[in-house]
Amino acid sequence: MSERPMPPAQRLPLDTSWPDEDVFVQSLLSFATECELFRNLCGGVHILDFLTREPELYATVLPPEWRHWFDQVDVHDVLQLLLREDLDPLLSSQKPVSWRRGPDPPGSLIRYTMTIRKHCLLRDYSSPTLGSDSGVMPRRQVAGMKPKKLHEVQHFSTYIDRLSCFVAEETGEPVSGFVDFGSGQNYLGRTLASPPYNHNVVAIERKHHNVAGARRKDVYAQLAKKEGIMRNKKEYKRQLMEGGTVDELVSVASNAQSPAGGTGSHAVLYEKSDVGLGGSITYIEHEIENGQIEEIIYPPACARTMSPASSSTSRDYLAPSAPPGPAQHAMSRPNMMVISLHSCGNLSHHGLRTLEPSLNPSVSAVALIGCCYNLLTERLGPVTYKYPLLRPHHPRLESTGSAYDPQGFPMSRRLEAVSNPDGTQGVRLNITARMMAVQAPYNWGREDSEAFFTRHFYRALLQRMLMDVGVVKQSSGGTSSPDVVGGSISGRDEAGTPLIIGSLRTSAFTSFPAYVRAALEKLSQDPLLDNLIRSKSISFTDDEFASYEIRFASARKQLAVMWSLMAFSAGVVESIIVVDRWLWLKEQSEESRRGWNQEEAREAGNRERGAQYR
Repeated sequence: MSERPMPPAQRLPLDTSWPDEDVFVQSLLSFATECELFRNLCGGVHILDFLTREPELYATVLPPEWRHWFDQVDVHDVLQLLLREDLDPLLSSQKPVSWRRGPDPPGSLIRYTMTIRKHCLLRDYSSPTLGSDSGVMPRRQVAGMKPKKLHEVQHFSTYIDRLSCFVAEETGEPVSGFVDFGSGQNYLGRTLASPPYNHNVVAIERKHHNVAGARRKDVYAQLAKKEGIMRNKKEYKRQLMEGGTVDELVSVASNAQSPAGGTGSHAVLYEKSDVGLGGSITYIEHEIENGQIEEIIYPPACARTMSPASSSTSRDYLAPSAPPGPAQHAMSRPNMMVISLHSCGNLSHHGLRTLEPSLNPSVSAVALIGCCYNLLTERLGPVTYKYPLLRPHHPRLESTGSAYDPQGFPMSRRLEAVSNPDGTQGVRLNITARMMAVQAPYNWGREDSEAFFTRHFYRALLQRMLMDVGVVKQSSGGTSSPDVVGGSISGRDEAGTPLIIGSLRTSAFTSFPAYVRAALEKLSQDPLLDNLIRSKSISFTDDEFASYEIRFASARKQLAVMWSLMAFSAGVVESIIVVDRWLWLKEQSEESRRGWNQEEAREAGNRERGAQYR
């Protein structure tokens, strides 16, 4: 059995200057709601507005002394100051004669940088020593994993195994299995089900192709037997002679269907419990929409009937039994743990809510690594961060906060009750702020940074070109559409509908003309934009591309500085999101200490869910 992990002295990874978590949380919320510069950098500025707005954002948002200093230093020195420089000497009376052989940074910039750093959660990770067995994974088992994924899977699986020992000790029962939310290709679950861990894993994934890919990887890793195919030979040969596609041939060739007769929400696709290992994997194809998982893992028996076509391969499937009856429940109830690596958006919320005893009495712990904060939804409705100075009627800011999703951000009552300077209540993070929180500036190198800056500059410059020829228009203020999500104040119409290009091949970023041509080609595939794009932009020449680059050359560095400040400041946005989840857990614990029994919790949960749909 693995060594149990020791609980940290502080539940949140804080800077050592904070006396306790309560003081940190109060300071964090006060700073996030009251600092105008932070609110502008994290939610008020969109990169597409950089060259299309008058007066320009750079001069509007940043203090004059900051801009004067930025003009005299290299942008990579700015990044070093924000992320890694020891700032205390720069504020002392005995500071160096000059900073990096150049002018000293403004005191206000240093103090802002120190404040952001202080309110960011620490990222240091003390890795447990990997055992000799877990340190090297079999070659076939790591197939498909890049070094980053391999690192994450190795360390997280070791952590989960150690945490399960702690949970078993605290609950007095061994952890009977893990439920992996959003398992994807199931690298984590496959590792936990294999030696030396040998755990039972239920992998829940909504995308059918991911489940199919994970099953193939199980076979390749020699952890499962290849599934037999029963062919309707006559139909297969007929399709083959008629030139059927691969997908058609596969659908004809394979008579094995899912136990539920399809890929419905409760379709259990596969279990590898017959290959002699101590662990097992059960795949369930399901879209997780809340924290209730026992009805997924233990669906009604009538929905689990095997179809006649798949009866011959039934040994390859798991048909979960119905939940134990009341008389047996106390003895046979499993002790489950919910896990997730890269738990995107609201999936982290759903994972945390599985701890509610009214939903899942058998879940005793969770271990989640969240990501993709841009995919979070809003729970409190219209956002509060509307800056009259910057843009009075921004469609993205309005529409993102209008979802009123009961599963969205914030989770905790503490953040819901925060008073804002404009008289409203509740912490709200619009999509721009959450998108910036996904950035990882501490991982940027010089080449990475230059690539980011170039991509953003090209996109902003293209937005200006398209606005000049009439493809893109400025938002007309009060006529913004409530359906617009993710755009800027300049969009494909006066309502600000975003002009989304999406990803482009690497070769598109070798030069600005190459980028424009690749972007226009992709935009022309939109039937609503095709004629407009062709009529307005067909006259673009290399001379025009060059003139735009020369005209806005100085803006490239300004944009790079602004993007660096936004990404650096957004570390506080991530702190807010993580703290909100931690506060929610504290609130559940406090309710338990106040004597809620399971029946009262269930009734309260029913009332809350009823209110959400009224």
